[in-house]
Amino acid sequence: MPHRLTHRNRSWRRADVGIALVLGFAAGCSTFRTASAPTVDRPDKPPALATGIAGVSPPSKYSLRASQFVFYSDVELKAENPLFVELGELRDQVFRELQLPTSNTLIQVYLFEDRERYDRFMKARYPELPKRRAFFVAQPRTVGGGDELLVYTFWGERLRQDLRHELTHALLHSVLKDVPLWLDEGLAEYFELPPGSNGVNVQHLEQLRRGAFAPDLARLEQLNQVAQMTPAEYREAWAWVHLMLRGPADGKAALLAYLQQLRSNGSPGPLQPRLTAAVPGLTDALDMHLGQLAQALAAQR
Repeated sequence: MPHRLTHRNRSWRRADVGIALVLGFAAGCSTFRTASAPTVDRPDKPPALATGIAGVSPPSKYSLRASQFVFYSDVELKAENPLFVELGELRDQVFRELQLPTSNTLIQVYLFEDRERYDRFMKARYPELPKRRAFFVAQPRTVGGGDELLVYTFWGERLRQDLRHELTHALLHSVLKDVPLWLDEGLAEYFELPPGSNGVNVQHLEQLRRGAFAPDLARLEQLNQVAQMTPAEYREAWAWVHLMLRGPADGKAALLAYLQQLRSNGSPGPLQPRLTAAVPGLTDALDMHLGQLAQALAAQR
């Protein structure tokens, strides 16, 4: 899991000290929101804040627009690359499945040519951050309202997964006031998987079925610091999201109604009581759902 400054504490929430961190354990990502804007705001070009820092600069030689995303890299970008074709479709997938309005807010994505350059830049630009494979950053603009939405990562083996995860955070941030930590991560875990997977994270599923799993959504909803979330919490968050999106229709309706509230209200209260009312025997329903997924996977092997 890459994640927000938000791949994964909360990427767009302001901490008392002016910075919110979201650390991602599963995908190695993080989310971050700064309280100060860059020196110059140029949405059509790589932001000036990212250049000339300790002798490092973000990639800018090539750029490519795909849907709501603008990718920058010093490695040539080709529109026909299956990765960019798929990512261009991610926006529609997320908004369609969650029944959210589309957004035209640009999301700028910086693809460093290797891990070394990426780490060097991130250490210079965001020295307070831990090392992660990818980050989503939301920072105020110097001109106009709203936040500038940025994703940083590098060309590597997990690029596809990391980008899908971080871009999901960015897409949600572009249309919602806020998202509870567990739900934000659960949705990113769900959509980081290729479209044909139907959101099934095989590794998460196998680990949940292997051990003693005691789901507790009420407890999960109380978590508001990424440091409180271990890989077990990421797995549980994914499991609840998968149940809601791929399980009983009433569960999905409860989730979609909750997301609609988040469009105008960043603190609509917990989802658990509403989901419990919609899906009687909620914990048993989750266990049954995961069991059916495991059986379906076993039948495919």
